[in-house]
Amino acid sequence: MQTNSSAPTPPPTEAPEPATAEASVRARPGRRTVEERQQAVLELFAGKATVDQIARRLGVHASTVEGWRQDALAGVEQALRRGSGKSPTEQQLEREKRDLEKVVTQLSIQKCLLEQALDIERAKRPTGPARSKR
Repeated sequence: MQTNSSAPTPPPTEAPEPATAEASVRARPGRRTVEERQQAVLELFAGKATVDQIARRLGVHASTVEGWRQDALAGVEQALRRGSGKSPTEQQLEREKRDLEKVVTQLSIQKCLLEQALDIERAKRPTGPARSKR
């Protein structure tokens, strides 16, 4: 037996795809279930498969799998957030809400003061002559 030492070997970091019939057939087109996406991301994080392998197996673009990974990382970040536990968007919305409440309060006070001033001015005016019923 003679071995060919010049034959290229696959990179050691890439896990080979399973040789089962299920793995070689592309999945049905359309949306992936939450479980499928979750399993794909877990495989990526564990290093069991590459983005291209998962994309091929699920019948989606590699950029779709990358998006799932980014969504998962954002979810982990939010889950591990300390302090207020609120996202920057929630904090910004709460600041805007407080500002709007101040504006509404100021406008309500101004309206009441203007109505009082109008009532005082109306009270100063003499009543006009009554209209005839003819």
